Amino acid sequence: MKVGVHVEGYDHLIFHSLLAKLLLLPEDTIDIDRVGAIGLGWHQVLETLPKALMRFRGKACALAVIGIDNDGTADLVATGNQEASEHPRHWLHATRHPNCRHCQLEAVVAATRQSRLGWDATIARWPIVIAVPVEAIEAWLLVIQAILGVGGSLRAERERRQGMKQCVYGRPEATREDIERITLPQIRALTKEQLLLARSHCQSLKIFAAQVEAFRQQQENGAP
Repeated sequence: MKVGVHVEGYDHLIFHSLLAKLLLLPEDTIDIDRVGAIGLGWHQVLETLPKALMRFRGKACALAVIGIDNDGTADLVATGNQEASEHPRHWLHATRHPNCRHCQLEAVVAATRQSRLGWDATIARWPIVIAVPVEAIEAWLLVIQAILGVGGSLRAERERRQGMKQCVYGRPEATREDIERITLPQIRALTKEQLLLARSHCQSLKIFAAQVEAFRQQQENGAP
């Protein structure tokens, strides 16, 4: 199965492992076509998203995954607040929010389907998964570590992004080797029950996983 992934840096390695876990497939059966770069940044992700989707469609990817951290800095655990106004959480608003990254990506995806890919029944059904880890993908990893009993924090999604990489990797920035040595084995070690528990503690992971599982069910039902 070919999957197109448009993310920053080495995050494609993390998404590859998570996709395999959620799709119930061996990792080596998922062929990742990657678009992205270290330090790509939010605005560049928005600008390059249409071209990325056109590339993935042209390469007959069964699934496209678009990922970008929420990048908020508020510590909601310390303040007791439910929301960070500058970087709102997608699950806390019922209608589209102009500052929500997930909502903005949804809008670009919808416009690209219609204006760049050609809107027809096949294009309308082509699965495009939006992943916006709150406040960063390291929050997902910290929750996973807590569930595995190797450190981490079950409240990471509500904590400050600053320092998360240090907590996960023991350094302020992760190398590819760090991810391959620390993160990927931890994701691979998760049982089905532990992954469900991680989703219950992390709403942005839950949203991502639900989209992937909807695609899996579509495949199992033989939908084109």
